[in-house]
Amino acid sequence: MIAPPHGPGQAAAVRGRAELVFERRGSRTVLAHSRIEAPMTVIRPFELPDGRLVVQLITLGPGLCGGDVMHVDVTAGDGAKAVITTTAATRVMTMEDGQQAEQHVQLRAGHDASLEYYPAVTIPFPGSALAQTIQVTAAQKSRVAVIETWAMGRAARGEYLQFRLLSSRTTLCVDGMLTYADAMQLEPGVSDVAGAGMLAGRGYVAAGFWHGATVTVEAAPPDATGTLVAFGQSTADLAYLAGGAFRLSTWIASGASASNSSRARTPASDARRVSKAPEGVTQARRAATSSRRLMPSTCSRMCSNSCARSS
Repeated sequence: MIAPPHGPGQAAAVRGRAELVFERRGSRTVLAHSRIEAPMTVIRPFELPDGRLVVQLITLGPGLCGGDVMHVDVTAGDGAKAVITTTAATRVMTMEDGQQAEQHVQLRAGHDASLEYYPAVTIPFPGSALAQTIQVTAAQKSRVAVIETWAMGRAARGEYLQFRLLSSRTTLCVDGMLTYADAMQLEPGVSDVAGAGMLAGRGYVAAGFWHGATVTVEAAPPDATGTLVAFGQSTADLAYLAGGAFRLSTWIASGASASNSSRARTPASDARRVSKAPEGVTQARRAATSSRRLMPSTCSRMCSNSCARSS
């Protein structure tokens, strides 16, 4: 869907959508329904050796422009196992003041379902603005993983915190109860964010969680690259990975090292999901994340109605 341009010389905004429904049929997971609206499209699904079905999303064109709105809606029915990823980085293009791009992701996991969402890194260009929401609803007996990674600009061009806005809100509701919330709001033109929190001058940050996993973490050796990595447990069924890096290459290596140092107390299937990236999905190795965990009471104050809206 194409919306009219906001002014002379400006590109028309687009409304893209990808709706995917996965079902378990016999011993296999199938893509039972898909609805795609340009500029979004998908690559033909392929099955991993452990039975998970991988679908790669593509957003055609140069990237997200001012006024663009993308919707991703994924449902994994009871017993289905799906992995959603992207083929390349998401670029948020330079846009006029007052404009922003939006992306809204809805993920649903049924009883005994497994749903993993591993998009590639998001790169904001100078003057760009992106507002994103990820709303996850899951059954108690399900497995869900979400790992998001953001660059703070195009490193090769020396761009650092030159975007106008990078906003992301992620919530996880399990059986109608809000159990995880993550909020990031970076506005370099409004306040000095270069030294804030996990960022502290680093070029890459991220946030992520695993629902349906329990881990024990061993102390990691000091990292001379300045990469921060933490891997721990928020609740009995919720694991998180936290960190930040100056370069994406060292971050990938540190994330893999931190993940491999963990010992899972759950069955082997959970251990695989926590201790290493899913086979064939390299984006998960970018998961040395900058997750900000909130207790349920705090989550409720910040997103009091998110579970009701996403159910």
